[in-house]
Amino acid sequence: MARMVLGVVAVLSMMLVPQVASAGVLPAGPEVGVQALAAPAGVLVPLAASEKDVDGDTIPDVVEREVCGTATCAVGTEDRDADGIPDWTEVLSCDSTTCAKVTADRDKDGISDFAERLVCGTDTCSNSKEDADGDRIGDWVEFVICGTRTCADGSEDFDGNGVSDAAELAACVVRIDDLAITGGQIAWGLIILAVVLLGGGGGLWWWRRRRAAAEVADADSTEAVL
Repeated sequence: MARMVLGVVAVLSMMLVPQVASAGVLPAGPEVGVQALAAPAGVLVPLAASEKDVDGDTIPDVVEREVCGTATCAVGTEDRDADGIPDWTEVLSCDSTTCAKVTADRDKDGISDFAERLVCGTDTCSNSKEDADGDRIGDWVEFVICGTRTCADGSEDFDGNGVSDAAELAACVVRIDDLAITGGQIAWGLIILAVVLLGGGGGLWWWRRRRAAAEVADADSTEAVL
């Protein structure tokens, strides 16, 4: 299942690079300032005050310099390692153009580490339920589909199979928290069952010994009378 979602992430990343480039994805966090760039469709993308964008393409100058050497050279489609993740997205998620891996998923939850970093800052922090705009499409899914937390409307269907990209991506997520709870409940159930069985077995053994002792005592009493 994890391989399936990672494959979908790779395909969608390659298909949606132009959209991502225009959306200006930046990781959320306390260090992000209040300055913002006006992106297409009225999307406001937070931009740290120290990160300028002289060409207005929503890719910060410092990121463009990392991708191709100057503050105005990147177009958003560069992919040095041909892994389906645009270079500028890799720089935002892990500070170089080749550091992110589509198959890297440290917590095995079906969400690539680089996507989790963009959502909440670490490889394992997303529970897939983050939804900034309350549209029932997870933030990480929206990042993959079109580059921001609020840009997808659920109608996107890259492969034209009648199932939306959002539904396909969400269906592949492994609910780590739910599995952990279920596993814990099963473990406690087994422990309780073992205690009951051991207690019942011990009680039965004790009762039989006591009954046998009583029978021996009765037999001794009868012989003494005779």
